[in-house]
Amino acid sequence: MSRWGAAWWRYSVAVGVGLVVVLAVAGPLFAPYPGEKAVGMPFARPGGGALLGTDRLGRDVLSHLLTGGTQLLLVSAVIAAAVTVLSAVLGAVAAVRPRAGKVIELCGDLVILLPAVLGILLVLTAWPQGGVTALIAVSLLFGVPYCARIFAAAASTIATSGYVEAAIASGESLSHLVFREILPNLRAVFTTQLGLRFVVAIYLVSTIAFLGVPALGPDNWAIMVRDNASGLLLNPWAVLAPSAAIAIVAVGVNLVVTSGPRNRPNPKTTPDAVEAVAVGADSGNAAVVDGFSVVADSGAVLLAPLSFRLKAGTVTALTGASGAGKSTAMRALLGHLPAGARRAGAVVVAGHDVFSLDAGALRGFRRRHIAYVGQDPGSELNPLLRVRAVLADAAPGSSDADRLAVLEQVGLDPTHLRRRCARLSGGQQRRVALARAILRRPRILVLDEPLAGLHGSLRTEIARLISALATENSITVLLSGHDTEAINAIADTVIELHPPGDRVAAAVDSGEHRPSAGQPGATSVTGVAETSSFSGRQAPTTIPAATTDAIALHAKVISALAGGHTVLENIDFSLPAGAALAVVGPSGAGKTTLARVVAGLHADAVGSLEIGGVRVPMGQKRRIEPGANGIQLVTQNPRAALNPRRTVEQALARPLRRIARVPEHEIPTRVTALLAAVDLPTDLAARHPHQLSGGQRQRVALARALAADPAILICDEITTALDTDTAAAIMSLLDRVRADQGTAIILISHDMPLVRGHCTDLLVLDKGRIVETGTPTTVLTTPTHQATAALLG
Repeated sequence: MSRWGAAWWRYSVAVGVGLVVVLAVAGPLFAPYPGEKAVGMPFARPGGGALLGTDRLGRDVLSHLLTGGTQLLLVSAVIAAAVTVLSAVLGAVAAVRPRAGKVIELCGDLVILLPAVLGILLVLTAWPQGGVTALIAVSLLFGVPYCARIFAAAASTIATSGYVEAAIASGESLSHLVFREILPNLRAVFTTQLGLRFVVAIYLVSTIAFLGVPALGPDNWAIMVRDNASGLLLNPWAVLAPSAAIAIVAVGVNLVVTSGPRNRPNPKTTPDAVEAVAVGADSGNAAVVDGFSVVADSGAVLLAPLSFRLKAGTVTALTGASGAGKSTAMRALLGHLPAGARRAGAVVVAGHDVFSLDAGALRGFRRRHIAYVGQDPGSELNPLLRVRAVLADAAPGSSDADRLAVLEQVGLDPTHLRRRCARLSGGQQRRVALARAILRRPRILVLDEPLAGLHGSLRTEIARLISALATENSITVLLSGHDTEAINAIADTVIELHPPGDRVAAAVDSGEHRPSAGQPGATSVTGVAETSSFSGRQAPTTIPAATTDAIALHAKVISALAGGHTVLENIDFSLPAGAALAVVGPSGAGKTTLARVVAGLHADAVGSLEIGGVRVPMGQKRRIEPGANGIQLVTQNPRAALNPRRTVEQALARPLRRIARVPEHEIPTRVTALLAAVDLPTDLAARHPHQLSGGQRQRVALARALAADPAILICDEITTALDTDTAAAIMSLLDRVRADQGTAIILISHDMPLVRGHCTDLLVLDKGRIVETGTPTTVLTTPTHQATAALLG
């Protein structure tokens, strides 16, 4: 069936269901006769004044049909709404309170042992005077535990997202977490479950009525079917009409709620696209982007007009400030646009105009020709799957030897095959995602920030691997990044994008940095050519010292488990107010786990923590007292850092109002000031997270943390998605916050120049233990441990 045909079918079904529901509710107003009035002989065929004939008592079937659906649908709707709402709340609670989750799971297991219909019959038979109230109550008893488990499973992923964890670290109440952070992001699940629960309720109520249990009144479609079954051959309409009404509502609602989102058909290929296809096919271009631009549904320009070509077997890099449209341009090669966005121009990849392909052809194109690794690979990996399964799903024809080989290529040992994705560090997740893409052996490889979150020597090895994929395997690579030195070393062409309103793009052929005999660089780019400079991050001449001798945070004998394995062991450190402690180490050393323990987000942790001399609980317990001027966490995944249902202004207003106690009339001004502090324009306040780039989301998350005026600010890889100038500006902002407000900073980073330039103390982790401490200058100049030396590349 064509896409238009499928849309027409869904529309027809929806109209049919709506018509039946309206007739059922308003039916008594249109009934030709009172429902219980006899108008002829029993089981008379249609004719005369009875359009559908009569039933066993000589009543008009049509009148009885119009008056017999109200109670059935009303009771079913109440049951569906009550079960769905209660299940959603319990499921959300279970996601943030694991003990409650275990109770719900146990109740679900017990209820499933007894079939719902049998249980309801037993209860209603023993409680006949209960009527409709008893039916609704017992339906809740048997429906909620099962449905709540579905919501708990859906909410568990949301509960581990950055914005929920930031709310927990801020001391938000359980009701806020459930009703403001989790449930608004379960709308799709809620809508689907509401429809399915309604269908189940219709069948359940109909079955109860058909079996003669005295819970419903006599005017009921199900009772019509039961009472008139004996006259099926005399007047079939007495049975078929109510049966059809039940079926239309039940099946129709099920089709509507499970049909999924409707996709607009892609526009036909434009003349520019046809010309671009010809150019791509004849010149050896792996991809051609011609005058391509993207505008959001809000009118914001996400990508200014851009043109470039990718030569087969070359590496092309997109650089530029955060928000310039690098990720938008890269995802365009997959035929992907932000929701509601409009485009212009053409994108041709491997001879295909990607935006003219229908859904099935686009899936086939992606499967055969292109692989993509996003900026936040942790959000792209199923947290419950083991690495072995992730790789097997990506390339079903690959052997164990192939999987081991590709893991070795990205710097992971064979033990990682048995580990679940949720148990990997951010850097390990990034490498698994890269391994999955390489294993597919695509013709074109699109990598968004592939070097972010990797320590020095590993970053060098991954850069060499990317270069080898192009030169030795003839794979065309398009990547982005802010590590200009590494990018300039491996890219044949560097395309610098500018934010909308500035000049669009500049291309620099940097092929001399990566010898590629016989391979010309991809240099055809529309825009004004200009010289690109690749200067390193400039460190300040002096580092603000701690503003006081007071200890902001004292950690004693911190140890933590994950999956039954020790990931932190005997961690001790003190952090003075106004100081900046850099926590560094190889990927998987335990840096993020330490941040989560300090923020109160890791369940299996022991030891002691003191904030400003006050002991705070370990593990996942709400820290009410230190919520104000306590700890704020900025997580390392920009994509998961912000609640997708809230605008930037709403995200910043919450901590201003609840923690900083800013009066309502001052909040807009403070929001503007916070955005300016993190180098963001004020018009971003009205946008939602999906309308921001990764770097913009990261800066909004930082602004949200600063809004709470924390005593301790934990920053987990906050500069990896930022360009050099913006990262320097953000670190200078943190220096001012430390100096002016005495805020203590814990900075997790793989950027050693940044650590050396902005931190007062350094702590090196390796395999969950502290292996070196001291000032950044001393430790990084004369490292005494192999793990420290590896960080320097």
